[in-house]
Amino acid sequence: MKSSDRFKLTIAPRIARWGFTTALALFGAAAQAQVPVFTNVWGLQPLIHADMPTNGNNMRGIAISPITTNVLYGTTANSTNQGLHITGNHVSVLDFATGSNQLAQLKSVPNGAQVNLGKIGVSDNGIVYGCNVTTASNGVTQCLKIFQWPSESDTTTEALYVFDSTNYFGFTNTIYGGTNSFAWRVGDYMDVRGSGTNTEIVVAGNAATATNILIFRPTDAALTNFLPIIIPIPIGNLNFAGSGIAFEGTNNAVWCRQNGSANTRRIAYNPIALTSTMTHTNTVDQTACQGLKYISANGVNMLATVQAGSAVNLIQRARVFTIPGTPTGALVSVLNSTNIPLIAGSANGNALGQVDARNGHIAFGAPGHGIAMFRVDFITNSPPSVTLASAAPTVVEGYTNTFTATAAGSTPLSYLWFYGTGGVTNQIPGVPTNIYTIAPANLTNTGGYFVIVTNLFGSATSAVSTFTVLPAKFTPYANNLWSLAPGSRPYLTITDTQRGIAHDPVLNKLVLVSRAPTNAVYLLDAATGADDGVLDMGTILANPPAPGTFMFNMCGVGADGAVYVGNLITSGVSDNFSIYRWADATTNSLVTQAYLGNPGVTRIGDTLAVRGATNDTEILASFRTGSNICLFLPNDGLGQTYAANILTVTNLPADAQTGGFAGLGLAFGPGNTFWAKSSGGFNLRLVSYDTNTMFATVVQTYTNLPAAEAPIGADNVNGYVATVSFAETPQSLSLWDVARGEPEAFQLDRELFPVSNPNVNGTGAVAVDAVNRRIYALNSNNGIIALSYSLYYLNIGPTPNGGIVTWPGTGNLQSAPVVTGTYTDIPGATSPYTNTAAGQTYFRVRR
Repeated sequence: MKSSDRFKLTIAPRIARWGFTTALALFGAAAQAQVPVFTNVWGLQPLIHADMPTNGNNMRGIAISPITTNVLYGTTANSTNQGLHITGNHVSVLDFATGSNQLAQLKSVPNGAQVNLGKIGVSDNGIVYGCNVTTASNGVTQCLKIFQWPSESDTTTEALYVFDSTNYFGFTNTIYGGTNSFAWRVGDYMDVRGSGTNTEIVVAGNAATATNILIFRPTDAALTNFLPIIIPIPIGNLNFAGSGIAFEGTNNAVWCRQNGSANTRRIAYNPIALTSTMTHTNTVDQTACQGLKYISANGVNMLATVQAGSAVNLIQRARVFTIPGTPTGALVSVLNSTNIPLIAGSANGNALGQVDARNGHIAFGAPGHGIAMFRVDFITNSPPSVTLASAAPTVVEGYTNTFTATAAGSTPLSYLWFYGTGGVTNQIPGVPTNIYTIAPANLTNTGGYFVIVTNLFGSATSAVSTFTVLPAKFTPYANNLWSLAPGSRPYLTITDTQRGIAHDPVLNKLVLVSRAPTNAVYLLDAATGADDGVLDMGTILANPPAPGTFMFNMCGVGADGAVYVGNLITSGVSDNFSIYRWADATTNSLVTQAYLGNPGVTRIGDTLAVRGATNDTEILASFRTGSNICLFLPNDGLGQTYAANILTVTNLPADAQTGGFAGLGLAFGPGNTFWAKSSGGFNLRLVSYDTNTMFATVVQTYTNLPAAEAPIGADNVNGYVATVSFAETPQSLSLWDVARGEPEAFQLDRELFPVSNPNVNGTGAVAVDAVNRRIYALNSNNGIIALSYSLYYLNIGPTPNGGIVTWPGTGNLQSAPVVTGTYTDIPGATSPYTNTAAGQTYFRVRR
């Protein structure tokens, strides 16, 4: 044998037989990917047996015995077996191997319903059950009956009525019309599970008025009497099970096909409380799918059905769908077969279908068309597939990130990890598993990562996962004054219920907006973080003029100590933007309405910036998308009521115009300027505006701030901007030097929040006290930090030979002969540095 032949033998498909297990949980995972493969074992045309005619819709029920795997079908047509005439309404048994040998015909049931024998099923211990089909249309009294035969081979015992609604008055009038008739059609579909006293039968019908699930259970050990439990459905009168109903294995749940619809629902129920919940609404690709059976095997969860139609000679199709792992979305077709036989003239007048599954086999049937028997196997030589997830796509230098590859396919699986940067890709050695951890991360780890998974049957390459490592910058430039972690106060939580914070320069207080435990504006001592009361809400809470999406969201304080709080609106049609005003940050200050209206946008209120006093007060609020900003100016001469003005930014690039360049970060700049930042890759920008023309222009763009930093505050005296990171690990605040006006801001320091919880909304706020050089930062879900910071300066002390230069922190001292000249490093210079070199007149520090 050649080596290539040996290889071919090695990779020959391995097929596992399906051991049907109903106890598997919904969406249970297998050890490796399993692909169902369906083989048509045999097909039985109509007329091969006399009780399988080509029309008349006689054969409505089908079942597979769990004991013998023989196929049973219920029919209303007459037959002859071994020379004996058999009337309709009976069950026939077919040999499992070929279907052509009719083994037995069980005793007929009497007439007395719309359809005297409809669906059938076999319990786990081999007892055969069936039901009739009843309708209460036009006031005709008809009774539901459930029949029982001892076994598939007992041809002499009469069918036992284990439920007869003639003698049962337990239903309310919403289920029964009169004393014993159903108010809606029932019996078109049935499923059986369990055995002995654990036997359960679910029955449904094609009725638009059906509002309940009927599950029948035995009341005695002899299984001679069944009574129903009635479970209201949670979805209204939608004919929810008019095209099929099936138990989900052993779970307290059923799958239902809605008649005339693609909707296929999972309804979980509580048999004690008699309540139900709709947990899934998935769709099939054909509304004509009729009949339903749930199958779970080898970690694959499926629904079998028949794609039916009523036209003469129309092919009826055997269909199987896998159930997706999501509660909505399409069921995935894995079998779409034409192997349900027919002969010329076959008709399925009511477009019915029936299906059952046992012992690794599925039987499909359709009135007038015969039966198809399929075997189900599972191919286990699947090539691999892989997805890659990064626990922390952006981390601070010194922290950890873990990549996890989730792979499927035949085992064993092998992993090769790769790292790429600057157009060069290298394999990462020594990582044999699906997990790769970088600990601690350094700046050189920034790049793109991917994994290749291989097995004997192929390989798969994951998408590239970008990983960014940020400089630590844990310098002594800023120091923590105090901090408040989520949970330390009732109004500080690990959710996004607090988004706004501002500093009162008059009373040295912090103003904090929170929606927990209720809508309120809290006051804190800025020096210590101690509680200092709550602003008086007045009549706002009792009768809010414009609650919007959030009644209170962001805040700001003017130079005169007046407090302004804005709501958040997300609909420019149904909501109004509201700004409330308090004259000062004291508990007895009265609230007034400073603005109420709609600036003509869909969302505003994610940001709010305030400066000035009385009639010189200015309030800025950004829109979540677009290129404009709203400027509120006093219109009463007192600074108590305001009018909205739209600032049109004329030179934003296209991405900022469509994406909201200031959607989450906004702060006043020096003069008539403002700072703007948002998430999603937007740069920090300084924008100049003219209150006469209401036009604005970007005058500076800083390109190096991370995308995951958006809420901002500014010290315009010293030229600093502070940014809150919301998608970095750990959650932190960065302080940037922007005074030099260069394309890249210089990072001075990084400070951590008390905890590092996810902040998926990217919300928060920064308040700066430039006079006392303090920063107060709120990171939604992560608490508050209060910092003091030093001035970033050089000091030159004159000496006879030139001067002594000192500067705080670290950095390279540079000098130039003229102030605008080219600055070069002074090798080895440290603070203090004594200048003795000729021509070194002007100095700066490069960090």
